[in-house]
Amino acid sequence: MPWAMSMPKLAGIPVPADARDWPTGDGFGASFSRTANWLAFEVDGQACAVDSRQVRSVLRPPGMAPLPGRDARCPGLLAWHDTALVVLDLGACLGLRPSLGQAASRLLVCHGHEREQAWGLLVDAVRGFQRIASPEPGWIAVRPGLPPPWNAMFALLPTPGGVSGEVCAMLHVQTLWEGCLSLISNHPAAAGPSLPHHPKDVP
Repeated sequence: MPWAMSMPKLAGIPVPADARDWPTGDGFGASFSRTANWLAFEVDGQACAVDSRQVRSVLRPPGMAPLPGRDARCPGLLAWHDTALVVLDLGACLGLRPSLGQAASRLLVCHGHEREQAWGLLVDAVRGFQRIASPEPGWIAVRPGLPPPWNAMFALLPTPGGVSGEVCAMLHVQTLWEGCLSLISNHPAAAGPSLPHHPKDVP
């Protein structure tokens, strides 16, 4: 498994227990700034982080309209602000335990370079925000060439003050989304759903 790393202990602001629609960012520019707020979350015990400007809201997993077929990687569609969002389960897409159904699971409403292009990613839990410089001291660049969706991981960051060897995987949201869709398209589950190429194509 490409992701064989232990769970870091990230400091941050936890999601309030009653949070249902939590705005997190003001858009995503063409490149990362020198210092940015990163949203840290967990997938099957592994800490990950994305630039918070790529995340529009954090939700408790609501009811979703299932797609034809049964594929844990794509549990359904979500009606959000008059938009139909395709929802992917990040745990299942990465070949790990599905995130849907975990006690603290959350749905990240994300967008790419254009804010009207939005989709949903289910994760096991949200750990909070961390302000990180790019590159941070100790920032370990990941060599390009990993297969999708692992190609979304562009750096590893040892957790400040954490146990030796603990790292956080830094991910690019749009590359992660496209890699997950590519994986589902190339390796469909039995009677799996037919997915639109991009969320904007969902009727």
